[in-house]
This record gives sequence, structure tokens and C-alpha cells, in this order.
Amino acid sequence: MNVIWAITKREIHSFFKTPIGWLCILGFSIINGVIFSWVVAAYSDPAAVRSGHVADINQQILPDYFGTLSVILLLLSPVISMRSFAEDRKQQSFTLLLSSPISSFSIVMGKFLGLAIFSLFLIATTLPCSILLVRYGEPNIAILAANYLANFLMLVSCCSLGMTISACTKNQLIAGTISFISILLLWFCSGIAPLLSNSFSDILSYISLLDHIGSMSKGLVQVKDIVYFLGFIVFFIFACTQRVERYRWQ
Repeated sequence: MNVIWAITKREIHSFFKTPIGWLCILGFSIINGVIFSWVVAAYSDPAAVRSGHVADINQQILPDYFGTLSVILLLLSPVISMRSFAEDRKQQSFTLLLSSPISSFSIVMGKFLGLAIFSLFLIATTLPCSILLVRYGEPNIAILAANYLANFLMLVSCCSLGMTISACTKNQLIAGTISFISILLLWFCSGIAPLLSNSFSDILSYISLLDHIGSMSKGLVQVKDIVYFLGFIVFFIFACTQRVERYRWQ
């Protein structure tokens, strides 16, 4: 466990000693502020307020805000994860890790936890906006919490996929591009599902990120959605571990 934590700390530190970590935080914070201002302004029309047509914060503001936010996080996930293994392999520090008595699982788990903690920190930058909603509105706390959980699980799931792809190449740009395409396919495959036969349609609907995010964004935290995200993460941690283990034998 100490070894995993040491790799995790190294991974977190690497985000903040290079511009990419700070650029992700700064860029996301600015975009988040713009999205929040736009959503609130869109539902704060003075004429509508005077006529008594006040926007429902739970049915209109929260879905629009977190729905847009999830797309931004989706686009950021390849940027966050593309360097996890590709950079180490390019700088030859990966060879040192492989030659050490550290298990492949410990290496992968340490890097994944580093990505998860950075993801948590990134999402935490949106808390001031949620505090304003709670202070001046009456949001359903359960729906608010479910949206945070959904976005976090989606982000770390995409990062686990990106981490696995990063382990397959030394080029960060290639890793990021393949991750981006893969994530888009997972996001939009539910739109293709109705065009196929029932059996394939059900499979595509289940593996679609959008379907699971959609139900959780309404405050419906179902076991099947939690199992989906956890299963997604476990699968790619396993796949990444097998890839790293293969390098030991090459």
C-alpha cells in the first residue's frame, strides 16, 4: 500500500510541476464560470420573473449546468490521462519502474489513484457555484449530489480508459487522440442503438456513457449505473495491468 501511495503522490506532483495540470485547472475554472453565468442568466429573465414564470432550479438550471459541465469534463479526460504512461516511456523512467520490485498492479493502481485525486480536485473547483445555488436558490441536495457523483464517476472512468491507451504508446498526442475518439464513441453509441437489432441495441444502450449519466443527473442513483462505472474502471485497470506486465517480459 505504501508503494501505491508513493506512486500516487508522484503522479499528483507531476500534474503541478508541469503546465498541463495548471492549464487544465485554469481553463476548466474559466469555462465553468462562463457556463454557470450563462445558465443562470438564461433563466433569470426579468420579464419572466415579474410574470411569475420562475425557472425550476431542479428541472432546468441543474440539468443544463451539469449537462454542459459533463461534456467539458469528457473533452478534458484525454488531456488528463494521455501522459500517465506515455511520458514515462518517453523519458525512460518507465524502465526503472519495471526493473524495480514493484508489481504491475501497484504501478497501475498508483497512477489511477493519482488521476482520480486530480479529477476530484478539478471537480471541486465547481463548488463555489453550487454554494451560490444553495445560498440563493432551493436545489434538491440529493439531485445536486447525484450530479457530482455522476460527473466524478464518468471522469475517472474515461481516465482509466485513457490511461490504458497511454500504456500502449510513447506518443502523448496519439494516446490523447485515440482516447478522445474512443470516449466519443462511448458517449454517442446510444444514438446508434435504435438503428440496430434488439440484442445489439440493448448492448449499445448499456455501454453508452450518456444513458448512465442521464439517469443519475435526475437524482436516480441506481445500482446498475454504479456497477457500470465500477465495472468500467476495474476492466481498464485490469487491461492496463496486463499491458504493463507484458512489458516486463519483452
